[in-house]
Amino acid sequence: MKTEKEFWKLVKKVDWKSDNDYDRIKRYLLKNYTKEEIKDFSEIYSSFLDELYIRFEDNWLVEPGISVSDDGWWDLRADVIGRGKDFYNNITVKTLQSMANNHDYEENFGYSFNVDL
Repeated sequence: MKTEKEFWKLVKKVDWKSDNDYDRIKRYLLKNYTKEEIKDFSEIYSSFLDELYIRFEDNWLVEPGISVSDDGWWDLRADVIGRGKDFYNNITVKTLQSMANNHDYEENFGYSFNVDL
């Protein structure tokens, strides 16, 4: 079973912000990990995505809020995770608002884990 520590090492290794190519990351996963390990990483990713939703949902839905659509809200949270552990652990409402206002996020780090298992 993969751990959160291993997940963050993976995130650092694949360097999402270098090119935002989730297909490249999928290929890397399939080449370097078993299906069970990829599933573990996917579950860890989902737990972080859910945590961000719960933590910032009220800030997203209020005015002026975090100005993104439902789909954009998913992309934004996924991008936060893709930027790594320190970024994730230090994310604030102000940073999320800035990312949303400046379109400083990509679609969608989470797609990296959508591999045929």
